[in-house]
Amino acid sequence: MPLVSGFSVQGRVSMRIGDLLAVERLDLRFLVGEELADREVEWVYTTDLLEPARYLRGGGLVLTGMMWRTCAEDSRTFVASVVSAGSVALGAGTALGEVPPDLVEACREFGLPLLEVPAQTAFGAVTEEVLRARTRERLTTMARSRDRSRRLMAQVASGADFAKVFAESAGQAGLRAWVVSGSGRDVAGSGGVLAQDDREWLAAQALGWSEFPRTVRLGGGRGAVVTVLAVQGARTCAQARWLLVCEGEPDTWGEELGEAVAELGAVAEVARSRAEERVVTAARHLEGLSRLLAAQRLEEAAALVRGVGGSVDAAVVVVSAAVLPGPVEEGSVLGVVAELVAGFAGAVVARDGGGGDVLALVPEGDAERVRGEVVRRCGVLEAGMAERRLALGTSASVRGVGELRAAAVEARHARRLAELRGGRCRVIAGSEIDSHELLLASVPEEVQVSYRERLLGPLLEYDRDHRSELVETLERFLEHSGSWQRCAAAMHVHVNTLRYRIGRVEELTGRDLSTLEHRVDLFLALKLRD
Repeated sequence: MPLVSGFSVQGRVSMRIGDLLAVERLDLRFLVGEELADREVEWVYTTDLLEPARYLRGGGLVLTGMMWRTCAEDSRTFVASVVSAGSVALGAGTALGEVPPDLVEACREFGLPLLEVPAQTAFGAVTEEVLRARTRERLTTMARSRDRSRRLMAQVASGADFAKVFAESAGQAGLRAWVVSGSGRDVAGSGGVLAQDDREWLAAQALGWSEFPRTVRLGGGRGAVVTVLAVQGARTCAQARWLLVCEGEPDTWGEELGEAVAELGAVAEVARSRAEERVVTAARHLEGLSRLLAAQRLEEAAALVRGVGGSVDAAVVVVSAAVLPGPVEEGSVLGVVAELVAGFAGAVVARDGGGGDVLALVPEGDAERVRGEVVRRCGVLEAGMAERRLALGTSASVRGVGELRAAAVEARHARRLAELRGGRCRVIAGSEIDSHELLLASVPEEVQVSYRERLLGPLLEYDRDHRSELVETLERFLEHSGSWQRCAAAMHVHVNTLRYRIGRVEELTGRDLSTLEHRVDLFLALKLRD
């Protein structure tokens, strides 16, 4: 996919391989294919899959840490797959070892330029260089007639501090404006601080809006009038998009101020696309993280995390997340989780295995602070979950890569418990899983379904056929610890009626509710139904 797709351009924008090698700070060198230096790179992809062709598009530079290689024959399989997708070059990172001769020979055989990426050069730096070149060209095409817009957007595209650029630009235009994230986080602003309550209210309201711009009044209808515009990236879902909030109404701005608003929106889209692509690029680089942790190849896992600017040396809190039901659009869960942990310096987000689950590593010594911030932001995002649910689990704070695997397991168990407890957005800390729910959360879903259906299936079927209330009666009976008198009184039925119903429950389930063991069996089945 293109590295920046937040705005349209005419034609394709690319960078020559030779131009990339001319960037001295990257220290790249040809191992094969120097004569093909004029090939153009349209995008960059990071992978450690053995056969990644189905995830690639033509015109790409493929970066790999060679974790797919288990024998010499793998090199030919990998290169053949990369070439079949129309890739123009391959970059091999040496962080975990030198480039093997069999990979060099495979690239020579298939006519694929091979670049050596030294250990001190992060894949992200290579990607950023291509991104910078592409963005620079796109901005030139977009803003040829608007010198000031071109200068501002080029600054942001080249890595300038977006918040500073935004504040200066809005201030010069005499405009009070702010950029707010999908969870109400303060991204940038000019003309004073927008109150947190107002930011979070706007973010929650915007999740229900299908059209922009929208003009609303802050402060519960008593504050300033603002106009809200959506700031979209190439992959942004509603929960992860930004909002441009400008004081006043479009009809009162005039042409000059209206142009300033459009300019700020364009600059914000560049910044949003860059932030979004950094998340996706890092997640691609971290594709093998869960597998390495499970195999306890901890130093290799640490190298992956450091390669995208993350940290495993200081205290780290792990967050496990899933959007239910799956599957969801590529990048949606990544974008949402990245928003939930944004603001924690060095936080990285990775896919957790082959499903739609996500892991976030947050460098922070205070696990309660991480959980509290995630809970607060989830409270805003909940308004836009519609038919989906967001379940998250957080670990305790751990130090060093040696404890990272255990923290990931704890976060996953907490997330499974969050799935069981329900709610649009549920966050569970690992420290909370100290009851029967911990056991239930660790049981595979197919086993949970089978257990629940075997015990409760006959009761549910009987209730449907006879319009009875056996399941509800069972729940109330267990709530009152098997007390006939208290349960009958609570349900407003005669004790004999209650005894008849419980007798039917025992007959249909084959369980004796006078025994603790059988009561526990049915109690757990009911908890799984919840």
